[in-house]
Amino acid sequence: MPVLRLSIARCAYWVLAFSLLYGGVACAADFQFSPRISVSSEYNDNVTQTKQAKSDFLWLIKPGLSATYEHSRVFANLSYDFEFKKYQEGNSSNEKNHYLNALTKVEALKELFFIEVSDDYKKVFRDVTRGDVPEGDTNVNTTDQNTFGVKPYFVIPLQERTNLTAGGEFRDIWYSKEGSVDKRNYRLFSDLTHDLTERWSLTGGAGFEMQDPRFEEGGFKRYNLVIGTKYSYAEGSYVELNWKPTYTDFTIQGASNKQYNPYSLNLVHAFSGTLSASASTSMYFSEDPSSADTLNTFTHKVSLSQQYDRGEITCSLAYNDYENNDSISRSTYWRPSLGGTHSLTERLALRYNAYVDMHSNPDSDKYIFSMLGLSYSLSASTSASLSYRFKNSDKQGSANDYTSNTLGLTLSWQY
Repeated sequence: MPVLRLSIARCAYWVLAFSLLYGGVACAADFQFSPRISVSSEYNDNVTQTKQAKSDFLWLIKPGLSATYEHSRVFANLSYDFEFKKYQEGNSSNEKNHYLNALTKVEALKELFFIEVSDDYKKVFRDVTRGDVPEGDTNVNTTDQNTFGVKPYFVIPLQERTNLTAGGEFRDIWYSKEGSVDKRNYRLFSDLTHDLTERWSLTGGAGFEMQDPRFEEGGFKRYNLVIGTKYSYAEGSYVELNWKPTYTDFTIQGASNKQYNPYSLNLVHAFSGTLSASASTSMYFSEDPSSADTLNTFTHKVSLSQQYDRGEITCSLAYNDYENNDSISRSTYWRPSLGGTHSLTERLALRYNAYVDMHSNPDSDKYIFSMLGLSYSLSASTSASLSYRFKNSDKQGSANDYTSNTLGLTLSWQY
């Protein structure tokens, strides 16, 4: 069944791609198409990410394309990359990775009824508390995740400044690795927005959500209200508050139903056109590949971003708290991070990214990731880059500590 579902999904991808191409032929002015390809050679001194390190040389070939079609009441956007990794020494299995982000939006009834179809295919960690998969970190403790969604909805203007949005959404979530839990998610929603002024808006609504795991026990039904407001007090600066009281009815017999209070508070302040700061705190439900249910996630973050003539730099500090539904098991992390880009010359650019996950347990486990890259523009469409990645896992009293260094050279072309 998983193989069949994956085949159907890939067919859907190409149907969308050919539809875009056909649209481009019919009305070229509304169609944009951009192919690309990159070839890389890497040396990794620990491809297995274990204490008993095994090194290997890799060849990577990554063709891809981007396409956009926008005409009348139809908008479609597609970005797809295929990545093949060949391990020369065979110390890790060869990889065939797919990355897809596709969205089609149709205005079926003018200014009233809309239909959105989306598909997202990417790599995720099987442990959701590790966050997003960094570039190049694809072979250990990850799984492919494919999320296909259909969302029909109405937008009904009630007054000049008041709109009602109501509809439903279906999502099918599939994972490639055994032990992960595939799911189907159904949602009904109704949201009312009212603009008090040009700068201040209010939101209210209600919703229902049901999650049905495939081939597993579990799942839930959720009922929620939505209350929110957003105030833009200056150009590029705003404060936004949302509260979503939610009652969860778990499917498993004997499981205790729960009352949760998801929320988000975001403050963004622009000191100037180039310097901005943000602070946020939120509680939400994270998709968990290893569970039929979700993971309660609390995130608190502050960040500062500066743009300048030759690039930009962002530094941030986040505290993440992951809690399962029984409130017994939780994982908490501090994550300081730094990233940005800098143009050394008109053709030569530096990019960098580094963060540390510090587990707030008595042993203070740490995971460090850093990336440094130099990119040189050979022409308007061709570039060469040199990259270095460093990973270190330090768990007190663990035999699974490791250090990994990767050096890579890439040649890229984009139309």
